[in-house]
Amino acid sequence: MLTDTPHQSLVERIRDIGHAEAVRRFFGLLKELIDIVNLPNGDARLAFVVKQDKSSITANVNFFQALRIQRPRRGEIEYHLTIKKSYQDRLKGIEELVFEPLTEKSDYLAVVIGQSNVHLLYLPILRTCWEDCLLELVESTKRGPHSARHNTDVYRAAEDEAFLSELIRLADDPTLEDRILNGLGVEEPETEYETASKLPQQPHNLILFGPPGTGKTFALQPYLHEQNASLITFHPSYSYEEFVEGIRPEAINGQISYKIRKGIFYKACQSAIQQAGYGTIADCLNDSQENRRQKLAKAPAHYLLIDEVNRANVASVFGDLITLLEADKRLGAENELWLTLPYSQERFGVPINLFVIGTMNTTDRSIALLDIALRRRFSFREIRPDATILGEIDGIELPQLLRTINERIEYLLDRDHQIGHAYLTTIKTYAELCDAFRDRIIPLLQEYFFNDWAKIQLILGDNPAWGKDPNQRLIWIKRKYTANAANKLFGELPESMDEVVTYEINPNLQQDHYDQVPVEAFIRIYQKL
Repeated sequence: MLTDTPHQSLVERIRDIGHAEAVRRFFGLLKELIDIVNLPNGDARLAFVVKQDKSSITANVNFFQALRIQRPRRGEIEYHLTIKKSYQDRLKGIEELVFEPLTEKSDYLAVVIGQSNVHLLYLPILRTCWEDCLLELVESTKRGPHSARHNTDVYRAAEDEAFLSELIRLADDPTLEDRILNGLGVEEPETEYETASKLPQQPHNLILFGPPGTGKTFALQPYLHEQNASLITFHPSYSYEEFVEGIRPEAINGQISYKIRKGIFYKACQSAIQQAGYGTIADCLNDSQENRRQKLAKAPAHYLLIDEVNRANVASVFGDLITLLEADKRLGAENELWLTLPYSQERFGVPINLFVIGTMNTTDRSIALLDIALRRRFSFREIRPDATILGEIDGIELPQLLRTINERIEYLLDRDHQIGHAYLTTIKTYAELCDAFRDRIIPLLQEYFFNDWAKIQLILGDNPAWGKDPNQRLIWIKRKYTANAANKLFGELPESMDEVVTYEINPNLQQDHYDQVPVEAFIRIYQKL
């Protein structure tokens, strides 16, 4: 309960601003500022100021304005983020941004963003410029004292979601505090929303899997054209600390400090929440379950795209969030759950309007080897090589060529190691076809079969029984070592020696003499005379 009076000026400014969502968004930014500068409430380097003569709330760091929200007498609500003047060129391409100098001779300026362009607040390049500036401001030698101007309630509201929610309720209804103090109790009415869902009809967690070159990453492109999408590529050393949140060391003026940094999954969940009108994840969790359900159901979708999802240790990267990924356990769903994050101790949940879509190369790791908990929570959609999109080059039927090679690979190895159509889709000339086989397809077959050249010959129809003329073969037999040849090479016969055969790639193909590589070298891969 709010039983004291020092908060009154802050309540009045929130009332002047008159936009609860904008206020929550500002305090979400302020929480990030506090985490970055890593200073306690009351530190002389901070001044969180509530001005009575202006409808604004300002966060100052060492006498410099760092963040502000204000409602001008005319016009929409504005957010002011301070950056170094030297960073202005990085942002010039974003036409909606307005730049205002803090003072005539200042090395810093404010980036002004109106409420109608609020999505720009979350541009990665802008956030990087702002965060870099905060780290510089906190080390400035131009110090306080700020204690006379600092409003401790502003700091508290950024750290305490429940306190902020009560401030906003008081600003919305000036009679509320009297009724609370008189013990009458108040129940916030449920807001009515349209119930029509805007969420796409697709699995919330989807993995596109298949051999290399089948267009799995290409299938993510339509999502990237959406405004609400984030892309990450997993790698073997990727961790929970990078994906969700973790403590990162930072060196400032030779001093090492450790701060909590949010990962792309956390930020994607936050972006999805903001699509529903919430400023932060905490704001969403503080809302009633029914309001939350209806808001998230009609919110636009946000997509988190994970390329090469199986290259990381997925169970380790997702950690304790694996349960929250289930569609019915998400915020806004029937059996919604949330947990407390281990580093920040914040409550956290995955919103129902977040869609996680990954790609998986089956040659790297089979689906059968994935964590069974992950397999249960994701839908899997296989993307196979599509030979029908290929054409003909100099009488070579590329569709039949690809189908024959893949059928042989599936017989000798498995279906997960087939060759995708992307290896041949860009080919326009015979020389480009030769390049593709020399630089991409044959090296891939070497990897698949661990340099078992006899099997590679079978794949390409270069085995003697298939009937190719010697000059038409892409893989040549370099030499067969009989007992006499081996005895001549070593001076004695190696023990337990079987007949040894060495191979080489057609020298004309290797040396770019494509005019010496007959077209039949490729036609006869799929066609036996």
